[in-house]
Amino acid sequence: MIRRAAACVILLLGAGCASLPPAGDPGGWPARRLELQSLPSWTLDGRVAVATRSEGFSGGLAWRQHGAQAEIELRGPLGGTALAIRVDGATFSVTDGSGESVAGDAARELVANEIGAALPVLELRYWLVGVPAPGLPYRETIGIDGRLAGLAQAGWQMRYQRYDVVGEMVLPARMEMESGDVRLRVAVANWRLAP
Repeated sequence: MIRRAAACVILLLGAGCASLPPAGDPGGWPARRLELQSLPSWTLDGRVAVATRSEGFSGGLAWRQHGAQAEIELRGPLGGTALAIRVDGATFSVTDGSGESVAGDAARELVANEIGAALPVLELRYWLVGVPAPGLPYRETIGIDGRLAGLAQAGWQMRYQRYDVVGEMVLPARMEMESGDVRLRVAVANWRLAP
């Protein structure tokens, strides 16, 4: 009886070990990084919270990326669009809740004033899908599952806390980003990839 119980324990422990995520393939991450950096179109819906030493913002986030173009909506905690941001390559414009639009440096300043911090929008496009932005120096930490666990780039530190399966890909579902006194948290409720 004791032998049978010991055998069951060993089998259960073995099954538990088999369910641990496999170590990442060292040659696999560079290929996945390139694939994610090259994603042509995607959409996410979720929540964002921004905290600084003196201010904070939390609300809904909707991001639609198509090539170099992005449409980003930041909604207040009670709904309604607080800011609608449009990016087309290096062109940046913002429309506030009252319908007033500004572009360029004035748009970046408006975003910073509304949420309490400057958003690195051009880099966020890549950080949200779990890869470094191309063309800038970075330092990354790969987890045992072969996915990005941490990233340092452009003065920001990113921590990827959870991933979800989206079609044939695995994309971040919860992440934290920090730069100086600014902390940005994103929780993705829904990812959609273009067919």
